[in-house]
Amino acid sequence: MRFLLAALVAVLLCALVPLVPGPQAAAQGESPTVLDVTKITPSVVGASSPGEVVITGRLTNTSDHQINNVEARVQRGNATTTEPAVQRALRDDPATVTEPAFTSVADRLAPGQQIPVELRIPLTGPNSLQLGQPGVYPLLINVNGAPSGGGRARIAQAQFLLPVLATPGGEQARPERPTETSMLVPIVDFPRLEREAIGGMRAVLVDDQLSASLAPGGRLYDLVQAVTDRAGPGSPVGNALCFAVDPDLLITARAMKDGYLVRQPNGSLVEGIGAGAAGLWLSKLREATNGRCVMALPYADADIVALGRAGLPDLVKGALDGASLLRDPNILGVEPRGLLWPVEGALADPAIADLPRTALLEPRALNLPAGSLSPVRVRGQNMAAVPIDPLLTSALDPLHDTELKVTTLSPPQNGQLSAQNALGALAFRATQGQVPGATSVLAPPRRWNLRGDDLRALLDGMQQLNEAGLIRLAPVPEPDPATLPEADLDYPVDAGSAEIPQPVLDQLAAQNFKVGDLYVSSQEERSSPVQRGQVTTPLRNGLLRGAASAWRGKPDAARQWVDRATVAINDVLGQVRVEYFEGQLMRTDSADSPIPVTVVNDLPITVHVVFRIPPVPGVEIQQDFGGTLSIPANGRRQFLLQTNAQRAGKFTMDVTVTTEAGTQFGTTKRLQIESNNYGSLIPILTGIAAALLVLMSTMRIIKRALARRRRTEAAASADAAEPVEPTDAATNGAPQDSTPETAHIATTDGDRNRN
Repeated sequence: MRFLLAALVAVLLCALVPLVPGPQAAAQGESPTVLDVTKITPSVVGASSPGEVVITGRLTNTSDHQINNVEARVQRGNATTTEPAVQRALRDDPATVTEPAFTSVADRLAPGQQIPVELRIPLTGPNSLQLGQPGVYPLLINVNGAPSGGGRARIAQAQFLLPVLATPGGEQARPERPTETSMLVPIVDFPRLEREAIGGMRAVLVDDQLSASLAPGGRLYDLVQAVTDRAGPGSPVGNALCFAVDPDLLITARAMKDGYLVRQPNGSLVEGIGAGAAGLWLSKLREATNGRCVMALPYADADIVALGRAGLPDLVKGALDGASLLRDPNILGVEPRGLLWPVEGALADPAIADLPRTALLEPRALNLPAGSLSPVRVRGQNMAAVPIDPLLTSALDPLHDTELKVTTLSPPQNGQLSAQNALGALAFRATQGQVPGATSVLAPPRRWNLRGDDLRALLDGMQQLNEAGLIRLAPVPEPDPATLPEADLDYPVDAGSAEIPQPVLDQLAAQNFKVGDLYVSSQEERSSPVQRGQVTTPLRNGLLRGAASAWRGKPDAARQWVDRATVAINDVLGQVRVEYFEGQLMRTDSADSPIPVTVVNDLPITVHVVFRIPPVPGVEIQQDFGGTLSIPANGRRQFLLQTNAQRAGKFTMDVTVTTEAGTQFGTTKRLQIESNNYGSLIPILTGIAAALLVLMSTMRIIKRALARRRRTEAAASADAAEPVEPTDAATNGAPQDSTPETAHIATTDGDRNRN
């Protein structure tokens, strides 16, 4: 009985616990493979298109188990007829209405193995997409397989929109009026520059990842090269593009070109390897932007709304000064357009600074009628607000509706699908989703992560839609605000919650005061080509990197960059310092001996300083020279600090030089001083000694006088007590001394000293 019970328990346990565990990815609810689509042909189906869609890509087994009998097929959903339906097709699994047969992809896929994939699906006929009329169709790539130890299941998928302008053999329908369309090309990266080259100090980057992005095959290189290849100046697509350039990226690339250092995790510095790549990329960017629309983003793509709300209008103004860098012939040499594209396409208060006259804003940041994309005038301001098309934005940026919408490279993968979805959304906007009288502005994610081929496919598709009459490629609009109806700004709540937090902005503001104080406390040398702004502007730019859009919702990262900027500011301020000789002891031999102090200025500009010396007990120090003291650029000056020692001995004196407003240069130096002069103590001690001598002499005189008086009184008493004897005849009447011999009192000096 006991044996039967044990056997029954063992059977139950075997039934509950699988003998072979399933794949790790599957256990976590993730797909065990990743499908990367690299090309879709044709991206837009027209009357002259081939009779099939060809999809190529790569399939990678990311699990630790082999997958057998890998197959795939392409399924189609119903054509989208409303904007919400298009949005759902971009985000959710579409409901499909066709189920063609699976095509074998591989017999087996080992862990970590990657294989090429090519799927062909006819447009019409049996085992096809069964397209019967034009429209924008959601397509689903369904990959099936059997992981070792598991049953057959979907192991990967990818979905995208396919615009169909005409079915095979049919005629294409044209809208009554094409939709005007333009697109931004963001040239933005993450902040990398820890310190610019200032005053002989070399530029330092926090890492060297940018060198790979700027090199051929890198993200930023491919964005520029693809535009050059497919949208030359004067072409319809070229006229519809506008480069949105972060000036900080240009400054960083220029610093790399001139040679730079890279900070290592242990704090050391090594030579950077991207000088050649940076120089090549800058030349490519100058070629691509020549003769076309270029707009300057705020420096470091700083969050000017957060800076304005924190009461830092000077930093807002500084962030908008980056447009001058685009004009620099050594960088781009272009005249930027008066356009503003704020972070998240939202403004809280346009009065924070002298902003450009046209702002590209998301509709949710404006009080507009539902579905409206028409430009408006910001109420009470001479500013036109041009709405960004939210449908196209969602198609280009799969992270747009998440917390990562401005902080992460996007799309994180499958950039080809993002480009394809943008074409599908654009085709829908030009047909069933048309908004009369509006321009559809495509605003990609700020850190656009497209391969060169993906962007070429997007530009080719836009050219095809333009030739088909669905869209009309046009420049980014800059309407006259006076001709527009007014509307209020509506700053989104979630945009405000993602701003850089106030404590970090307070820290940033405190350091910005130092930078401004250095500027007003300096002047240019006539013999030097260096202007003071060339020293202070890089420091201010470093602070703006702490308010970059990349750190929205990431306060620790923002604080870290403000700390880096603080180190750079202190390094520059440290170039002005009190010269210090280790172990030197200064000796003074008089009460008012001057102490020589040398101030060194290694900056290429003249600075004005004052001495700050705390009181030293027993010593009076003159540190007021009647105002500020000028230290020449790359020079030094010696000053004599007048001191008046009121005592002898050793003492220390802390010497600091600051601006007149109190910003400290360098570090405080401690001078060791030894005084051999008693100063005012000498006459005091002399007077005391003289008084004591007089007092002692007086006391001695009084004492001697008292002693004589006592002796005189004693002698008188003795004479009165002696009896009178008869006169002896032998004396012949002469008086005889009757005082005993022992009563004689000596008056020698030696005896006087004993009294």
